[in-house]
Amino acid sequence: MAFDSELLDIAQAAALLRVSEASLRRWTNAGRLACRRIGGRRERRFRRADLMAFLEGDVSATPASHVCGFYASDLGRTRQAASLVENGLDAGSVCILTAQLRVREPVLARLARRRPLLRRELEAKRLLVSEYAETAATQLEFWETTFGAAIRDGARALRVVGDVSGGRLAREGDFDQVLEYEAAYERLSRRFPVTTACLYDARSHSGLETARLVQRHPDLFRHPSAHSVS
Repeated sequence: MAFDSELLDIAQAAALLRVSEASLRRWTNAGRLACRRIGGRRERRFRRADLMAFLEGDVSATPASHVCGFYASDLGRTRQAASLVENGLDAGSVCILTAQLRVREPVLARLARRRPLLRRELEAKRLLVSEYAETAATQLEFWETTFGAAIRDGARALRVVGDVSGGRLAREGDFDQVLEYEAAYERLSRRFPVTTACLYDARSHSGLETARLVQRHPDLFRHPSAHSVS
């Protein structure tokens, strides 16, 4: 069988995309990912070429990705966070902006100037705002609870934009603890249709630390345009 016509079952496709079988069912039902139906039970089969094209698509359209971005100024952080949130809202995702209040306020102000109905989006919980918890365990519990509630309420796609550098773990903890948190979040996020952009202050990290952060976000290698410094 030719490589580009190879058919994978749903378990094989889920393993390739590193997502759950339930996510694949949702995306095929919504028409976001092509599949074929075979046999009397109409089981899903996926062309490897279709899956690879899905992986190589734009990060804003990828239901499960985990990338990071870097900023070199407060204005750069505001612009980058606002753009990521706005793209998510435009795509129909439920968005979660997680940052300190002093960081969230200019981001929301920038969004409000561009989106007259932002208040309604906040009231409808299409945009949620929060601050990073004091511990990694508490933060991971928050993500699991929030993601699960959003899916139960009908969300088909989620987007997280987080200023990790501003969180207590990054400000007060050891850098290795930040990497451990990112690894744990990576495992958790793969259970949900969530696109995540973790923002880091380039002024606070050495070249080696920046390289380790990039390595901790493997989706950057599938979506290199998501990695930017502003």
